[in-house]
Amino acid sequence: MEHYTCMVDLLARAGHLEEAHDFIERMPINPDAKLLTAFLSSCCHHKNVELARTVGQKLLQLQPQEAGAYISLSNFYGLVGDLEGVANVRRLMLERGIRKEKACTWIEISRKVHSFESGDRSHPDYLKICKYLEVLIQKMKNIGYVPDTSMVAQNVDELTKEEILLGHSEKLAIALGLMSTHPGTCILIVKNLRVCADCHVFTGLISKIEGREIVARDSSRFHHFKDGVCSCGNYW
Repeated sequence: MEHYTCMVDLLARAGHLEEAHDFIERMPINPDAKLLTAFLSSCCHHKNVELARTVGQKLLQLQPQEAGAYISLSNFYGLVGDLEGVANVRRLMLERGIRKEKACTWIEISRKVHSFESGDRSHPDYLKICKYLEVLIQKMKNIGYVPDTSMVAQNVDELTKEEILLGHSEKLAIALGLMSTHPGTCILIVKNLRVCADCHVFTGLISKIEGREIVARDSSRFHHFKDGVCSCGNYW
């Protein structure tokens, strides 16, 4: 199965989504969840709605009790602005008793592990972290950063979406790391879920603006950011 997955990934990364889909359909064995997840990720990257919907439904049939499959499909619908699609997936999760795992990011500073959940306000330095983040965001906007509010599936105004993005767990952890370590120190964070596109752009820009190397381990892979560039080539 690994060889089939590699072939599908190669075709999809090159943008040959239809060819990759045909390859899957002609496989002598049924595709597993890993292969379908990789293909769904490519469909999301290239914003191919039709194929993403098709492979997403297959993934849900294969893993009806796996929250990750629902979240991947829901995130894609949010990315392309299909709020009805997001609502349908969430309704299906509710009907089947599927609960979304909370996004959580960890960072170790001075031998102490700090944990953040998205929108988490429990950290004793939360207000300082938010103020620090606001300064960072303004620096980034000055060089062209635009928050990717498509990452927020809620039907709220743009300002509220930006505030929600600001509270993502990896942003909070990175901000604390920058505040608490000497200039030039590498920042290492670990997240239990896949890093979102906005946080990926954010982390890359921070590595450039602050002159820091940032290593982020998410559920997909290691991301090594240096001078504004990620080791994944912006494909994960």
